Amino acid sequence: MKKTARSPQEPKSRLRSWFAAISAIFIILFASLVDVFILQNSMRIQWENVRAGLLAVNPLDVLFVAVIMACVWAVIGRLWWSVGVVSGLLVLLSIVNRNKLLMRQEPLFPSDRDFIGEIGFVASMVEGRTVLIAVLGVLALILVITLIGWIAGRWFPRPRLRRPEGGINKGFLAVRVVTFVLAGGLLVHSTSFNESPNLWRASYDAAGASWMPWDQVYNYRMNGVIGGFLYNMPVQPMDTPEGYDAAAMDEISERYAERADQINADREGSLDDVNVVFVLSESFTDPSWMEGFDLDTNPIPSIQQVMSESISGQVYANTYGGGTSTMEFESLTGEPVGLFRPQASSPYQMFVSDYDTYPSAVGAFNELGHHTVAFHAYNLQMYKRQDVYRTLGFDDVVDDAGMQHQERVQRNPYISDASAYDEVVHQLDSSQDPVFLNLVTMQNHGPYPDYYDDPIGNDAPGLMQLGQYARGLAHTDAATRGFLDELQSRDEETIVVFYGDHHPGIYDEETLAANDEAASVRTPYFVWNSKTNEAQPGAAITPAMLLPMVYESADAPVPPYIALLEDVRRSIPVLQHARTLDPQGQPVDRDNLDEPTQTLLDDLTKVQYDFSIGDRYAVDSMWPGAAEEH
Repeated sequence: MKKTARSPQEPKSRLRSWFAAISAIFIILFASLVDVFILQNSMRIQWENVRAGLLAVNPLDVLFVAVIMACVWAVIGRLWWSVGVVSGLLVLLSIVNRNKLLMRQEPLFPSDRDFIGEIGFVASMVEGRTVLIAVLGVLALILVITLIGWIAGRWFPRPRLRRPEGGINKGFLAVRVVTFVLAGGLLVHSTSFNESPNLWRASYDAAGASWMPWDQVYNYRMNGVIGGFLYNMPVQPMDTPEGYDAAAMDEISERYAERADQINADREGSLDDVNVVFVLSESFTDPSWMEGFDLDTNPIPSIQQVMSESISGQVYANTYGGGTSTMEFESLTGEPVGLFRPQASSPYQMFVSDYDTYPSAVGAFNELGHHTVAFHAYNLQMYKRQDVYRTLGFDDVVDDAGMQHQERVQRNPYISDASAYDEVVHQLDSSQDPVFLNLVTMQNHGPYPDYYDDPIGNDAPGLMQLGQYARGLAHTDAATRGFLDELQSRDEETIVVFYGDHHPGIYDEETLAANDEAASVRTPYFVWNSKTNEAQPGAAITPAMLLPMVYESADAPVPPYIALLEDVRRSIPVLQHARTLDPQGQPVDRDNLDEPTQTLLDDLTKVQYDFSIGDRYAVDSMWPGAAEEH
């Protein structure tokens, strides 16, 4: 049999193919290293030099980015375009991550993808010039990398799917298909990072990663931005508590039914004809609680006075500079986010919106005969509120477009708190039934540029937005005083629950360092009654503990679930990943609780699991009406 003569060009062609493959791998790895270095630098880590920074880069982060680039290349078949697009996007994410750290002291999470639909709102929190420079810089980077690829292609032509002489290059097609399957499979597998077994999680753990559920900045800095990001991939909000079953929930229900009877024996009031208004006041704080600066004028004297005359204290936010929906979730459900896994940082987005119903005060007040209203002085796209409010069972939902009054204060683009309060009064006037209303304000949302002509003077030249922010607080103070005066002049009884959701992201590192660790997450709250106000100052809580205070303010009988929360409020009212505190704000070691407190925590954990993602054995018996469709 006659052998086919080998072409003299065939060895050269194979050699060139091998060289091209090795070069492509090198280019992808090098570009991935640079991208990860930039990502890690976005965590505001101060390295002595570039070499120290490169040594701090997690190789697994580099490998993950390389897998992304390989997957993109397998799809489009152009190496330099793949490098340019992936690098450009990662640089953009680095910029976003750095700005989020500056404003909220937390890195970028997978759940933040929901903000893509609100890109205009997100952009409004950053200076327009910064946004323009970032976009132009990313486009320039992609263009430069593509240009390099075009120049390199003149000496090293890229392999093509179709041969010059005709037909498909089957070898090249096979390489792309195999690469896509392997790289795509690894990327899909990464989405189950927190489920066992997982190759990526096992690799990070084997490399010495240490995870701190209460400190996400630590996770991103020490384990790599990619590692920290993967650690926050969606996961079941809670592990199944030991001993959880129908019998255990029946026993807990009976125990707290007895506890409710004990509490109710001394209660003579009722919530049946009482209006209840929850006011989540955007970025409301008491600046006097922070060290490192002084204001020329106290911006909130009226609210301080109200706090001295009512149930009041310090509410602990979960994060600095953000987390509004988490605070709202706690106040409406009584469920401390600190009992969920740390990755479940935004219940609204992550699981509440997926249910047809969810146990909450909304259903419970519907059961009492109240007309329930959700009111947000902005649109409802943020945090999937449109879906969540439906799930919680509100009778009516009002956004900024549906408000009767939409006034702004001077150049502030957000609806004023005074207008928001006018809408609350309108809702009270429009209903023949008592009203349960949940208000989320927007007036004091950051940033705080030149909104007001009379910013409050201060001695902190480094905090450029402080005077404007403080003036906004003064407007809130005056509006709140007027709102409470209006309610007090009416015949019907109204309870107002007022709390700040978080601090504004305006403080520099020097100011934050001048305060204790928790100072930047403490905000004021009060529970005020238009008819029977009584001073009870000083307690530390999270918003999950506000509901028992409503019943106390009305001297109303409590259902078993509120009895459970009442006992938690009197024992360990601050349950967060970062801290567990008693009512005086003193640290409690959650791993060394006395037996009664441990039993209380175990009961709350089982009930929260049952109400949230469990079988809801105890909802009807512990919180009548809380999860019924209306």
